[in-house]
Amino acid sequence: MYRKDDSVYILRNANLITMESDRVLCEMDLFVANGKIYKIAPHIDISDVAERDCTGKFLMPGLFDCHIHMDSDDITEMLIACGVTTCRNMWGFLETQQWIREIDAGIRPGPHVYSTGPLTDGVTYWAGSKIVTTPEEGHRAVLECFRDGYQYVKTYPDIPRDAFFEIMRTANELGIPVVGHGNRFVSFEELAKSGYYSLEHISCLPDTKHEEEIIMLAESGMWTCPTVEVALTIEKFVHVRGDLNQVPGREYMNPYWQKDWEKVTQWRIDKHRYDDYDFMEEVGRQKIFNKYSDRVMLGTDVPNPGVVGGFSVYNELEHLVKYFGFSPYRALQCGTVNGARSMGILDHVGMLKEGMDADLLVLAKNPLENVSNARSYLAVIKDGCYYNKAWCEDLLARVKNRTADEIIALM
Repeated sequence: MYRKDDSVYILRNANLITMESDRVLCEMDLFVANGKIYKIAPHIDISDVAERDCTGKFLMPGLFDCHIHMDSDDITEMLIACGVTTCRNMWGFLETQQWIREIDAGIRPGPHVYSTGPLTDGVTYWAGSKIVTTPEEGHRAVLECFRDGYQYVKTYPDIPRDAFFEIMRTANELGIPVVGHGNRFVSFEELAKSGYYSLEHISCLPDTKHEEEIIMLAESGMWTCPTVEVALTIEKFVHVRGDLNQVPGREYMNPYWQKDWEKVTQWRIDKHRYDDYDFMEEVGRQKIFNKYSDRVMLGTDVPNPGVVGGFSVYNELEHLVKYFGFSPYRALQCGTVNGARSMGILDHVGMLKEGMDADLLVLAKNPLENVSNARSYLAVIKDGCYYNKAWCEDLLARVKNRTADEIIALM
């Protein structure tokens, strides 16, 4: 079991980054009880309760990766071992639903997972997609997604116009958000008015010569998940033809994914889709959006070629600062508060407040001074269960050393 019997304890004398503001609450005690942050105070005096000395250390909410693919059974292990306590899975299968149940039951290590249903498209771009070409099929696809317990419908851009609007109508009626790559057969204004919830990837925004459309989307309340990490890998390995073997952390990706990285990258090169790729133009789209909206999530698109699960979250935090000019606090918001806001769960996760879930990181350094300091985590706490760095490193070592016949891969 991956739930530990340490549900009541005090984190003593810590510096709290609550994410309610960019100030640090210094030398505070945080009392964890039964998976919740029960009390925060300068000093908590309770006898017969375990204590953990956090003098000089920093506590912050656990991180979100709002765009991952559970395409093999070790992805969630990598995420929790790297401090990701909540994630959004962007292609649901029967197997991933089972893995999520096992995580919730404490049988399998991993973060809290919220998931879309199957990738839904009008043509087969990725093998195994659910193909929808008529309104009746669109209606049924949403009903099946709802029935099977998914939290989102995910669409790709080639669903015919009438089928797409039926997807939106049915999803709005059921209250299930539709996310993904938008639709090439409707205008961006129609997309926003239909209630489309979030656009994934900076490439899904209008290009910069249509600035007014980007502003309209931002002001409509739509979310974005830029996934700069995967955009950069396309620049590095498809456009520029860099060496995937040199990716830091590649050795933690199982043999299946190391091979698949090469295969998918060559497939992308052969399609010539990225021959004129302009990474900085795509960055410019998101920078316009950011001026008019704070609805930006952190996501990385693991296990795409060059994206290493868990480690990529810290890369993405740094990208948000480097390419968008975000302060460390605003970047951290994307990976904590905004993840919870977008998922509708900010009432119980995403900040350090009394009554919230005890999902947090213990850091050696202050990430508000330098966002790279988020990498200095010493422990991951999920639902109050305290996993020290040795546990995290042991889990990563087991992932790294898993043999090919021990891996369950879905793609």
